[in-house]
Amino acid sequence: IFFSNFWEENGFVENMQSLFLLISIILLLKARKNFLQNKLISFFLTIKILALIYFLGEEISWGQHFFKWDTTQWFKIHNNQDETNLHNISNLFDQLPRGLVAIWCTLVVPVTLFLINRIKINKNILKILCPDKKLLTISIILLIIIVPDLLIDKFNLHPGWTNLDGSRLNGYQYFYDMISFNFIRLSELQEFVFACYFLIYSNSFKIKDI
Repeated sequence: IFFSNFWEENGFVENMQSLFLLISIILLLKARKNFLQNKLISFFLTIKILALIYFLGEEISWGQHFFKWDTTQWFKIHNNQDETNLHNISNLFDQLPRGLVAIWCTLVVPVTLFLINRIKINKNILKILCPDKKLLTISIILLIIIVPDLLIDKFNLHPGWTNLDGSRLNGYQYFYDMISFNFIRLSELQEFVFACYFLIYSNSFKIKDI
């Protein structure tokens, strides 16, 4: 049972992801108290807290996954999975936030570390962009997970599993699935690594060094 729903909706990976996000929010709430005199960082942490609350809330359908309440009529009409969340209603609430998170988690730290010895970066900005160099590892992992799938999709390299007549395709489909991590639920894997990133990021604000 444990492994059968490992990657599924409300399975182990998704629940761990929700736990990491909750811990991240708690850590940032505590950290913000230490930076109240620093308006820039305090403002940024507030935005980050609100963003993670949205991330967590949408992941658990604002509690519906745990408390099992009935979906209201409005969400039944507009939500394509009959759940109490926004990201299954419009790409504005799904793909746009996901894209912004992907850009932040994959590029900000590598670019910052590349620039740090070439230009002078304000210490407050540096704290916001790269509070812990360990985040570079997570960024690299995310790039390995995200880029192959983007390239395969961009160049239409994966035509699908069946021909128009329904017959099974052979050839490179298995290979493309392996290198793009589509043999598991790729979106769940990406979101789990996002949550790991934010956990490390939030924990780095535990000690005020500015």
